[in-house]
Amino acid sequence: MENTYLFRAKSSKSVQDFIESLKENASKFDYYVRYVFNKRQEYEQRDISVDDHFNAYQVMLCSFNYKGLQKNIERLAVLLLPKQIVVYSKEGVTTILYLPFSEEFIREALPEDEEFAVNQSKACQRIIKLIEASK
Repeated sequence: MENTYLFRAKSSKSVQDFIESLKENASKFDYYVRYVFNKRQEYEQRDISVDDHFNAYQVMLCSFNYKGLQKNIERLAVLLLPKQIVVYSKEGVTTILYLPFSEEFIREALPEDEEFAVNQSKACQRIIKLIEASK
């Protein structure tokens, strides 16, 4: 199986500015930002203390292609994870992390759904292009 890798990028923008840029650029790549989770707030709401410098967000993208789900509802299992981007700041540097799924990985997860493997791996590459355009 082809290795799945963690895409990493750095930005001179602040975390918040990168997220705003992501929102502005998303439609150019057939996405929109569905949710932005402030991980600090998530932890603090559960009475978990975090370091003062902790500044991390999880961004969920969406394209809402219901036609694809009509063909195979199991696609949902492969659709959700690769639309998550993690953005954090450490020592004044904004880092963006993204885990794209390869065509081979998707094909192994849903072997009877060849069309989806091709299309979803291309969608993951569009997200990388979106990240690059936003940083």
